Amino acid sequence: MTTPALPLGPELTIAFAATWRETLADAVNAGGNLTLDLGEVTDFDSAGVQLLLAARRSLAERGQQLQVATASPVVRDGLQVFGLQSLLDD
Repeated sequence: MTTPALPLGPELTIAFAATWRETLADAVNAGGNLTLDLGEVTDFDSAGVQLLLAARRSLAERGQQLQVATASPVVRDGLQVFGLQSLLDD
């Protein structure tokens, strides 16, 4: 059975970092791999990148993975700038 992707957005920015940090921590602590739906994200900055990297690191420590199933153009561009295209589930 495939776990549905967790939707985040529309903003993954410094202004919303605390809210999304809690959401991601809960998802990581739930166990298993984590797939995100970032298709509706309209604003994405380095704080959003940091959130994704922290979630990926926490999952890796548990032997699990983070994947992005759907990404908006803003997210795709941001991940490419930071060399993190490997997060995308293409």
